Amino acid sequence: MAIFIMDRIAQEAVDFLRAHHEVVDFPMSREKDWRTEATAMIVRTFQMREAEIALAQHLKIIAKHGSGVDNIDIPAATRKGITVTNTPGANADAVAEYVLTLALATARRVALSDRRLRTSVPGQVQDGIELGGKTLGLIGLGDIGSRTASLFRNAFAAEVIAYDPYAPASAFEQCGARQVRDVSSVLTDADVISLHVPLMDSTRHLIGAAELAMMKPTAILINAARGGIVDELALHAALLDGRIAGAGSDVFEIEPPPAEHPLLSLDNFVGSPHVAGSSREALQRMGFGAARAVLAVLAGETPPHVLNNK
Repeated sequence: MAIFIMDRIAQEAVDFLRAHHEVVDFPMSREKDWRTEATAMIVRTFQMREAEIALAQHLKIIAKHGSGVDNIDIPAATRKGITVTNTPGANADAVAEYVLTLALATARRVALSDRRLRTSVPGQVQDGIELGGKTLGLIGLGDIGSRTASLFRNAFAAEVIAYDPYAPASAFEQCGARQVRDVSSVLTDADVISLHVPLMDSTRHLIGAAELAMMKPTAILINAARGGIVDELALHAALLDGRIAGAGSDVFEIEPPPAEHPLLSLDNFVGSPHVAGSSREALQRMGFGAARAVLAVLAGETPPHVLNNK
């Protein structure tokens, strides 16, 4: 039984799997024929679409290293009898901390100051925005959104408002967020808006030109969820015209974004290459979570966090 690891994961998790089964690690896994050899697969960004899944001959499980599963066709896997799992919550602390980092870096224009210092551009950036006492608006209140709320409340005494039609009332109470009825209430009232929803047909370009126009001109938009939730052309126009103060994003519709991406030319935009959840600690938690799911299925057991038919 060969376990194919299609992206780089923590070495400790790889060694853990090797103590039990044959492992084909990245990058060799991309060169060998997983379709005929793999009994289990661990993926981070590797795409598992219907056409690929249909060719799998012995595959029993696709274990997602992380929580978002937009790179896996779960219905196709289910029809094929392949279990799909993920590791929800394993990187929640890392992403929540990174949201706070992006918000601070954008508000205080850290990246611009760093660039000017390194290139000896004269003048100091002195028009940053303080976050103390500001209102944080969350769209989505799962594990990451809830932890983001707690961080902002503790660090900045922030008022937190949140929209999530699927979250129970207890989730809002536990993190001290005031529940609002719709996305527009978050957009119009918040000073910092952070997105915490999966990428689906219903959330693609959830934030477009009309939504950006609802925001305060002093507001900041943060996206550490998924590229595609924000219309990047509309965001570029809003930032260029000063309709909002700034934006920080760890994710893009095409990853990695091309060097000539228009957002990367703006001084009021901070970007990073999808690393919010990749702290050392989170990588170990996600790696071992995916590994244990694989071992459970190969032993004929039911792993936690099965996504089929959900």
